[in-house]
Amino acid sequence: MVVTLPRKEDNALLRTAREIIGKTYGEIALQLFDYMLENNGYVAEETLTKDTGIKSNEGRRVLQKMSEEAIIVPGKLKTEDSTLHILHIWVLNRVALKSFVLNRLKKAREKLEARLNYERDNIIYECPVCGRRYSFEEAYLNDFKCVNEGADLLEANNDEVISLLESKIKELDEKIAELSEL
Repeated sequence: MVVTLPRKEDNALLRTAREIIGKTYGEIALQLFDYMLENNGYVAEETLTKDTGIKSNEGRRVLQKMSEEAIIVPGKLKTEDSTLHILHIWVLNRVALKSFVLNRLKKAREKLEARLNYERDNIIYECPVCGRRYSFEEAYLNDFKCVNEGADLLEANNDEVISLLESKIKELDEKIAELSEL
């Protein structure tokens, strides 16, 4: 089995992958990912607890979830000592890691784009007390009163939200372009 490790120039990819893996799969996945990067791109299931301090059933569950997106792939490795044990290993899939990161960034961009279009195309009302936002239809159905606070709803100035969404989309576009070139 060939293990292809990330190159030094892939630091932007690894930083972004760490962020996404941490937010998607949690702290255990982040520990496993870091461990794999430090140890030739793989982790052996049999030594998981000893090497990382992560319970093997928790680690296996997280590894399985990550393998569903092909970030890592399962494999087997024969030991070279006299016992000839077979180790069940999980190998970092560098090519799929890039695709995983780019797909997640593109999905996030699509969601932000949809939200931007919603903000541009709709009149939004906001509760001055709790800050809950309502579409015109929701506000109309509730007689322009907040369902939580009972306060009169005010038409929101969503220019700030639109500006924020546009800047986040621009950031994602730049990151996608940067990572696509790697």
